[in-house]
Amino acid sequence: MKSFTYYILLTVILCPTMASLGQETKFVTPIKYTQNEGLSSYYITKIIKDSYGFLWIGTQEGLNLFDGNRFQTFTKRSPAKQKLNGSFISDLLEDKKRNCIWVLLSYGEVCAIDLQTRTVTRRVLLDTSNPDNVKWKRCLALKGDTLWIAGLDFAYAYQVSTNKILPIDIRAKCAVGKAELNISMIHFDQHQSMIICADGYGIIILDKNLRHLHTFRADELNAPGTYTKLRFWDAVMLKHILYIASSTGLKIVDTAPAQMALVPADDIPLVREGELLSIAASSDSSLMFSTSAGVYEYSLSAGSIVSLRDNNPANNLFTTTYDIYYDRQLHQAWIGTLAGIASFPTRVVHFKTFSEYGANVKLKHLFSVLPVSENIIYAGDENGIYYIDTKTGEITQIDASGSNLMLFQDQARHVFVSNKTGFHLIDGKSLRPAHSVFPSMKLLNSDHLSCGIQYNDSLVLFGSIIQKGLTIWNTRTGKLQVYHRQSTDHTIAGLTIINYLYKTRAGDVMILTEKSIIAFNPLIGKYTTHTIRDNLTQEVISNFMDMCETDDRFYIATYGDGLIETDKQLHVKKIIRSEDGLNNTCIYRVFPFQNKAILATTNDGLSLIHLNPLKIKNYFQTDGLNTNAFEQLCGYQDDHRIITGGVDGFTIIDPSRLPSNARPPDLYLWNLKVNTKSGVLDTCHIAMKAMRIPTDVLQTTVSFSALNYSNPKAVRYAYKINELNNDWIDLGKQNFVDLIGFSPGDYTLEVRAANEDGIWSDVPLSLSLIYIPKWYQTNIFKIAIALSGAMFIYGLLRYRIDQLRKQQEIRKQIGSDLHDDIGSVLNTLKIFTHLAKREPENKSHLDQIEESITQATTGLRDMIWVLEEPEDTIFELTERIKKFALPVCIVNNIKFNTNIQSDNKTRNLLKTEKRNLLLIAKESINNSIKYSQCKNISVSIVQFNQELSITISDDGVGFKMEDVIYGKGLKNIQYRAGQINFSCQMDATLNGGTTIHLQKGKKTSSSLDTSI
Repeated sequence: MKSFTYYILLTVILCPTMASLGQETKFVTPIKYTQNEGLSSYYITKIIKDSYGFLWIGTQEGLNLFDGNRFQTFTKRSPAKQKLNGSFISDLLEDKKRNCIWVLLSYGEVCAIDLQTRTVTRRVLLDTSNPDNVKWKRCLALKGDTLWIAGLDFAYAYQVSTNKILPIDIRAKCAVGKAELNISMIHFDQHQSMIICADGYGIIILDKNLRHLHTFRADELNAPGTYTKLRFWDAVMLKHILYIASSTGLKIVDTAPAQMALVPADDIPLVREGELLSIAASSDSSLMFSTSAGVYEYSLSAGSIVSLRDNNPANNLFTTTYDIYYDRQLHQAWIGTLAGIASFPTRVVHFKTFSEYGANVKLKHLFSVLPVSENIIYAGDENGIYYIDTKTGEITQIDASGSNLMLFQDQARHVFVSNKTGFHLIDGKSLRPAHSVFPSMKLLNSDHLSCGIQYNDSLVLFGSIIQKGLTIWNTRTGKLQVYHRQSTDHTIAGLTIINYLYKTRAGDVMILTEKSIIAFNPLIGKYTTHTIRDNLTQEVISNFMDMCETDDRFYIATYGDGLIETDKQLHVKKIIRSEDGLNNTCIYRVFPFQNKAILATTNDGLSLIHLNPLKIKNYFQTDGLNTNAFEQLCGYQDDHRIITGGVDGFTIIDPSRLPSNARPPDLYLWNLKVNTKSGVLDTCHIAMKAMRIPTDVLQTTVSFSALNYSNPKAVRYAYKINELNNDWIDLGKQNFVDLIGFSPGDYTLEVRAANEDGIWSDVPLSLSLIYIPKWYQTNIFKIAIALSGAMFIYGLLRYRIDQLRKQQEIRKQIGSDLHDDIGSVLNTLKIFTHLAKREPENKSHLDQIEESITQATTGLRDMIWVLEEPEDTIFELTERIKKFALPVCIVNNIKFNTNIQSDNKTRNLLKTEKRNLLLIAKESINNSIKYSQCKNISVSIVQFNQELSITISDDGVGFKMEDVIYGKGLKNIQYRAGQINFSCQMDATLNGGTTIHLQKGKKTSSSLDTSI
């Protein structure tokens, strides 16, 4: 473990210039990740990569898992399954056998984190009664099933398979006597020998049985006269050679048993004596290491060093680098610093950048570049003109004039520059006015030129960016001709600002202006103005910056409208924009490559546009370019390279060596989050194949990781759900998918990913999602519902049949009543009508006929009342009884009384009840009138709590109950009461009247009542 305070002091105090004679410098552009991107701490202690390809980053504030785009943290504040009982990560180690990462906390526990579930599966607590437990724990080492834990004056052997901790008397094993044994590192060589690095003491080698073999003491390891305390910071093993980064330089130990010895480092002060803070193997014959001055690559075979410099010195990353992980497969370095982590490619052969030289020379903002030989390039900056030797990297300022927009070399190899001080010739590293050699050029001193082209052996054309037109220089006569929109002799209508000039293969000069493209023939002075329109919107396109051509097409760069493809007559065929993959539609320069691709510079990176089929790959500063912000006029192409730049210098591009990433990203599940009504279920298992989704799910979010560290921001995703759609749905750069509103069932989610070159995953990530049905969505419930429905329908049918039967019975009864009652009346009517015809003088026959008709009418009305649909209550029944009884009682001088008592729960009467109760009442009243000789008849109806009783009584002569002869009338009353489930009792006494009582509901009993 490296002391944080020590690092800070080291950075401030020890920053000597470490460059050695002949040392090469390589500029790189690291991608930086800090707490702003989710890192738990800026201070990095350890970086490793697991077998799946994920990065694990130890810090002073916990552990981080990284996939190139996002972090998952393990700290004291994490959930229980990811919680660490400590902060400072001393060491990390992958255990491939147990598929886990061992994490060492400097003053805490050792824990194992499962690589698939990313949960803490084991916590190893040292003996709390042992004071060693609170000592500084510094390193881990794994040998078979034994995990070694060591630090200040202690070492433990943890038996992983049996979960037992064995304290080791390491001081005795190392034979250190009374000296302090501060173990910073333990390594095992190919012979299973243990190599112990102890700060201030030296290097101790034990055999596989922990027997002492050799000790290299500090005085042997340090150069004579060295007073710096020996500290071991990092080490890497190549075959049997251990390379150790220490406070007193690179230490090399040959651990082969036959020749165990120290190997002297090359006689390079930086390696031999300077403090090395971290080290990694970049190949079998090269190392990468860091010092307080920077990061370097060291060739063991050549004994040479390359200094790696950040294109942006303000980042100051390389001077605070204390851990290096090198990915030899991707040729990519990851560095841990005091300001976060950073990564950069180290084998970039297609880009070569130039930005600064030494401490005082820096290219700030270039407007133009011009190579005059293979190794010499002129650069026009906002603050001067620079001479660059690309072989040595030397950059020399040769002039301090600003706004150097145009650099141009004619056929005679004269180099011209146009800036705010005039028009000049460059000769080597000096400038002189161009008119001192070519007097006619004095006219151009007041102009500011954007570009120049050699048209033929004798004509050179210059374009003005300040609307002074097109100047043609005849190199044979030395004369100038200026074409301008306001010229009387040499007019080109619409000629304004000239952004660029392009000579076509056919020999025309294309003048690119703000509003149009003008095809011009300088030999005859003829021109044609072309207005370019969007075929879809018919809007006029403007701001033309540059153009190039292939065999049958022109490609025109615009500022804001992307890249326009036209035929050779400038008819628009296609417009390539951001939706097609361009990183930006503000394009400056375009360069053709092998008639099949276009390279375009923009104000946000470089685009490589493959034409057939259309495929675009974008490059940025993080890919090795000097900048993302290119400049409008800054670009040059020769037969094998493209030179282009802007902010912070320029880049030489070898288009033939632009890399193609043929490896698809490794795709894994990142996590699965299920939002439910009761909370959130958050789980992860990168090898998960199926997941059961609970019934109260609101939303399911599946996140995934595509490991593509060469260009993580360019990864694209697509998904499909086989049960819903066979077509892939493009997610772009979104690395998750939300699933909402899924019905219960099994669904198969498939995800694939593509790298920056559009290479998709061979085998998609597949996850089965089982949405559990709610109780009412289960098959059992559906069957139960179906059965219940069938039973309900059956019951409904039975009920309907019963109703029909009842109606049929009512009809039969009504028919019977009509036959018995109305029929008999009509028969009587027939008889009396016949008698009336025979005896016309007998008026009584007519009276009988009238009475019969009245009786028939009343009977029919009663039948109609019964058959009406509305269900009447006891009140309507009482009115019907009164309509029948009152007339006959009045005729017979009998007083008729009714009494109704009811609560608020009056119920409706059924048709059968209305019919039978009415007929019972009529029969009873008729009997009273005919036989009782009564003066009063009373009808009382009482209804409470759904109980109904009807009492019909008179005050007539009555009779003795034992003398009752049951005639047809009494039997009818009994029969009709039984039909409607009423009980019927009759009470009578001689000279005491007669009472008939009908009851439905709770049956009452009386000792005086006798059932009929």
